[in-house]
Amino acid sequence: MKKNYLYTLLGLLFFSPAKSQVGIGTSNPSNSAVLELNSNNKGLLMNQISLTSTLSATPLAAHTEGIWVYNIATAGTAPNDVIPGLYYNDGSKWVLMSVNTDIPKIGDIKSSMINADHEGWYLMNGRNTSTLSASAQANATTLGFATSIPNTSDRLLKGKNASESFAATGGASSYTLSQANLPNLTFTGNTSTNGAHSHTYTNRGVNYWNYNAGSLATTRTINTETRTTGAAGDHSHTFSVASGGSSTAISQYPKHMVVQYFIYLGK
Repeated sequence: MKKNYLYTLLGLLFFSPAKSQVGIGTSNPSNSAVLELNSNNKGLLMNQISLTSTLSATPLAAHTEGIWVYNIATAGTAPNDVIPGLYYNDGSKWVLMSVNTDIPKIGDIKSSMINADHEGWYLMNGRNTSTLSASAQANATTLGFATSIPNTSDRLLKGKNASESFAATGGASSYTLSQANLPNLTFTGNTSTNGAHSHTYTNRGVNYWNYNAGSLATTRTINTETRTTGAAGDHSHTFSVASGGSSTAISQYPKHMVVQYFIYLGK
């Protein structure tokens, strides 16, 4: 067995002691290469291991700069989680190799015209986290959604201020105007002449009157006279001002386009 293995290895490796190049599948490796692979129908199968986190060297003993591996596990918590793919080690952590620089992170939110979950993106419809996959449920719990994921139905997203919590909801579906919200207006008007009338009285032209006390007649002088008219013709006037309104509700929606919101909880 050892002899056959040795012959097979020698058949694959064409080593030139003078040039120190190794060729696999070729007898003439490039002078610029330490190792050259050549095949028309085969590829390089990288070592496959299960990483636990970008910060942990496990299952290696320690971080070693320049080591390449293919990770087959989905593990860890954001932002140090790992997904299947080719990783290299920079001496302190694992770095995923990807031509796509926009790799989603756990907790990322996006809008889309798609109506269903896809590629680790979950529709934010308020569903219970118990309905999610085990890994998605764990990631949702890490984000603070232990019971249910947020529901963005009929809502606009708002930036967090210093006192708010993530996924907190606010706003109202209606708005009531107070007197302070109304413009300061002054209405003026004139009443009509309906009901116009006059009262008259007769002045006797004297300022004394006769007063009889028993059998004695006397004359008394009037220093002050007070005369009043009758109540006939008493009336009032009213007027009204049209508001011009039709009690139409105030729309609180700005110009918008309807989409779906998704949160990334991992594949």
